[in-house]
Amino acid sequence: MALEIASIKYVTNQNTRNGSCTPANGTIRISHRLADMPKWVLDYLIMHEMAHLLYPDHSKRFWDKVNEYKYTERARGFLICKGLEKAD
Repeated sequence: MALEIASIKYVTNQNTRNGSCTPANGTIRISHRLADMPKWVLDYLIMHEMAHLLYPDHSKRFWDKVNEYKYTERARGFLICKGLEKAD
């Protein structure tokens, strides 16, 4: 299954979530609050949203896909420390 991403953009209307996507049209939105994060954190956020284009939940298959990004654990820890992601 090929992913088709129509756009990835920063938005100013996401103050309680880091990102979102719309699988129906392949759009990914990242909160503007995260624009200054390190590149590897932004890459994790994009990977997270891309995985939602395949799996619209947080199932094991979803996390298996997200964990293909080699810095997922590091990025999640960084976001947890910043209070921007919940620890499991």
